[in-house]
Amino acid sequence: MPRDRLKPRVPLLWGAAGWPPAAWFTDVNRVRATVALPVLLAALALVLRLYGLSDKPLWYDEIVTLDRANLPLAELVIDALKQKHYPTYFLLLGPFASADIDGWMLRFPSAVFGAVCVLLVSQLAAEMRGPRTGLGAGLLMALSPFEVQFGQEARSYTLTSCLVLVAIWGLVRIANRPEAAALPVSRPEALRGAWMTYTFGTIGALFVHNIAIPWLLVSNLAMLAIVHHAASERRGLLRNWALAQVVILLLWVPALIAMWFANRGAVVSGLEWVPKVTWENIWSIVAAVYLFRISDLMTFVLLPTPLPGFGAGVVMFALFGAWRLKTDPAMLVVIGLAFLAMPIAILIMSAFQPMLVPRYLIWSTGPFFVLAGIGAAALPARFFPLIAVAFAVGGTVSLAPYYSSETKPRWDRAAAYLADNARPQDIIIAQNQAANFVLASYAKRFRLDSKIPIVAWNPHDTVRSAEEGERAWAVYGRFDQGTQEPEERFRQKWSSFGIPEEQVRFGSHILILRFDNSTMGKQRSPTSDPTGAGRRHYPRLSFYTPNP
Repeated sequence: MPRDRLKPRVPLLWGAAGWPPAAWFTDVNRVRATVALPVLLAALALVLRLYGLSDKPLWYDEIVTLDRANLPLAELVIDALKQKHYPTYFLLLGPFASADIDGWMLRFPSAVFGAVCVLLVSQLAAEMRGPRTGLGAGLLMALSPFEVQFGQEARSYTLTSCLVLVAIWGLVRIANRPEAAALPVSRPEALRGAWMTYTFGTIGALFVHNIAIPWLLVSNLAMLAIVHHAASERRGLLRNWALAQVVILLLWVPALIAMWFANRGAVVSGLEWVPKVTWENIWSIVAAVYLFRISDLMTFVLLPTPLPGFGAGVVMFALFGAWRLKTDPAMLVVIGLAFLAMPIAILIMSAFQPMLVPRYLIWSTGPFFVLAGIGAAALPARFFPLIAVAFAVGGTVSLAPYYSSETKPRWDRAAAYLADNARPQDIIIAQNQAANFVLASYAKRFRLDSKIPIVAWNPHDTVRSAEEGERAWAVYGRFDQGTQEPEERFRQKWSSFGIPEEQVRFGSHILILRFDNSTMGKQRSPTSDPTGAGRRHYPRLSFYTPNP
């Protein structure tokens, strides 16, 4: 029998001339690269998201998450729908939500979903253009300060992003193999896995948050591009696509109707807190989401960065990657629309109701980093090690300040300070009901609420309540991302109580004023100077530093 016919039948003949074939090693290495590399990058991402997971305090939305996850099933579902959320994420979070504030456990699922997003982006990029593309895209996704920030956020956005990426992965496979995707799904050789991945990824994302609706719309547009470039498989593709859309709509529309009735049709109301769209706020949001800048989660203000040009370099690679994809128009449409869908949809909707906030853009980052990975891998292979090192070093340097930056209000420190300094005869007055809700939630940890009353400012009752106590503690602080009452206006409300005996600031968002009953009303600030700042005996502002 000829020697070359024995080769494929006798895999143990290692060392025989030409055996095993070099192509066999190439295939094995490719499989290892496309499987092991995304797993390693996901592990790196998980470490970065678990590091300091509970260092930053829970803010208003996260405390709402905690409270809702602890509700009985029926109440949880009703409360979520009335607040224009599906109950899916909160049901999933139930086992991780304790009765007390435990930031680590509450945020742990988001950290895991964020790491899975990195795995999906790396795997998707590797399948499209090889392991180098997967490495570049995965590194950027793992080290993105924005992605790490929301991987440490007890909200549903990383889960939504994860499920949309699953759907994109399925659609990319359909675009790669239209001939198999056009076969009836009952056929063994049909691309059933890709259709199921797209369908159930889309359903899952829609069942978590309505920010996935633009993905449903643009995926249909992308499918038209796939059909256009695969004319011979047009009928089969459209048949399978129609079946996928029927399954998606049959499962999701009843949930959307339930939300509609729970809100009596006002499903797009309640967004009055979103700031108006300005060029300044567009820049701060774009820079935080795509340009490796760190921003304050409450105000969207950008914090200083050690590498201001790194994000611009990533954008250049993404543009180059999009240009390289021009040879595969269907794939360019799929990834390009997945990247652009959410920014364009939000800007259009913001003409009627402002909606531009960073978290709504989260599922567009994955496709953006895929484009950047394609651009990096398209350069000559000898340059790629240098590019990979630049991505790793630049991303790490850009991310490092996040862990020590104040990106959330320090309500935990404010509550600890009050617990150490307030007396049972005192009264604590927060600036409004929402601030009272956040402060009272942290007060439970220090048993502050059990010995000292905490109330919200009320123009009719606050003066009487303050005068009944030995001392009054007036608490001002940012609690959410909406428009904040100016600090000067807050001080002016208290001007009739005189000059505070003490004022302490906690970070950049929280201020506490202390008024003693013995001097309350005796010291009056003139109308022109409601804060009393011009008086020499006005107490010096101090900053609270917690005990180590």
